[in-house]
Amino acid sequence: MTEQQFIQDCLKFRIDKIRKDKIYPEFIKYFNGINTITFHHMVIGINFTYGWMPTAFDFRSKEYPAAVRILNLAKRNEDLTEGQLAILKDLFNNSLVGTTKLLHFIKPSRFAIWDSRVYRYFYREEPHQYRIGDIKRYLAYLEFCNSVAKNTDFDKIHDSICKKLGYQVTKLRSIELLMYYMGEK
Repeated sequence: MTEQQFIQDCLKFRIDKIRKDKIYPEFIKYFNGINTITFHHMVIGINFTYGWMPTAFDFRSKEYPAAVRILNLAKRNEDLTEGQLAILKDLFNNSLVGTTKLLHFIKPSRFAIWDSRVYRYFYREEPHQYRIGDIKRYLAYLEFCNSVAKNTDFDKIHDSICKKLGYQVTKLRSIELLMYYMGEK
């Protein structure tokens, strides 16, 4: 996938397919109002994140203090390592999808959401669990999204997404939304 190929796909995409989401801005607002994430905020955040997903939530490790530290790094706009993402994934239902959604709600300008439809569009293959759970693949996708976000050819597309939604979203959210809709079977 190249940036130009993605932008060409976006220009062909019918933006009227995107539906407005009244819940998403509330999730963003929740974490915007928090200076330091605590265990309490993490529990509430991961549970509302899973309320937005078709899967039930369960903690799968006991790495609560490490996860809180990592989430605060994310809140401070710091890069997360593969190992830090693995700690979060292991704790949060062993799901990279749920992890990226929570990270996005915490810092939408830094972390793009990753799910099976995004994976299908970006990698042009079926998103089996071992593929979608691959942190290196997520990091490559995130690097791509950050590059597209800096591309001035994407500005008009981003503006049209915000207009369609009726509220501002980050460029990463626009990119992910487009891939989500274009990755539909």
